[in-house]
Amino acid sequence: MKRSHLLLALFVSLLAWHAPAPAAAATPAGADVLRLHTGLPQRRHDSLFSYNVEWRKDQGELYRATGISFFNAAKMDADAPPAAVAKKLAIAMRDGLIPMDPGWRGLTLDQPAEQPLLTLSNKAGFSFTNIIVRDYTNQALGFDLNGAAFNAKRVEAALDLVLAADVEYLDGFASKKGLTTSQGEIIVTLDQQPPLHIQTEGKSTQQLEQELAQRITGATFSNESLVPMLINLDKRNNKPFDGGEVQLLNSGVKSLRMEITDPAVGVLTKFKYPDENHTVEIIEPRFMMALLAVTVFGVIGFLYWRNRKNPL
Repeated sequence: MKRSHLLLALFVSLLAWHAPAPAAAATPAGADVLRLHTGLPQRRHDSLFSYNVEWRKDQGELYRATGISFFNAAKMDADAPPAAVAKKLAIAMRDGLIPMDPGWRGLTLDQPAEQPLLTLSNKAGFSFTNIIVRDYTNQALGFDLNGAAFNAKRVEAALDLVLAADVEYLDGFASKKGLTTSQGEIIVTLDQQPPLHIQTEGKSTQQLEQELAQRITGATFSNESLVPMLINLDKRNNKPFDGGEVQLLNSGVKSLRMEITDPAVGVLTKFKYPDENHTVEIIEPRFMMALLAVTVFGVIGFLYWRNRKNPL
């Protein structure tokens, strides 16, 4: 076999290696779910809302996708329907899935018309490992597992309070970085229990987390993050773990609702799903596309060079 033919065969095999194998649908569709009940952003300048979903293929590979949006209460249409925020979040995640090969997309999104609701669920053959929702918009957010208790689904949750300036200043959204909370409150509601109100003024985020942990039955304050923290080049979607969060482990609650009225405070709400098959490799859409492109152009370039050096 000629070298050019051998290289062509190698090229085809590389494409086949990158092509997704059919998923063995051991995990049924909809086994993992998270419902987001959106509110109306209250901050009157561009504020970040992003969420990251990570899932595992039944064979063991891990993938993740992120939806990033910005909201400004001063620019929102007063006549916009309640579903407008949820619809924008769904579009953001669909955009985040575009660079990923269709065979690796283990996430389904459902955003009912005219409802401030977004449902995330797994496709057959995939299962969620964790979800992180980052809100700096001061909107009221609710979370549930479509009627199931968190402990029944073995889903653990955590609330990580953060300073909004840690994200806004790094990305040039503020001229001066704020180092403290402003004034307002944090309101947490579990199921049908009376809401818990925590005043923010003059307190650090860690003090607020410790106070919340004391007020929520079964909650604990932890110095370790419930889920691994993301590391990539997009600062808007990352904030280094600041050493404290409120964790709800083995909680029997069915719904969690949170609202922050302090414009200086944001919240990362984290959900950890049971992961039976562990792996260390996580493949992100941009990396996968870049790797495939480098491989393809590298092989084509080499074939072109060989043909010029040894013409027929």
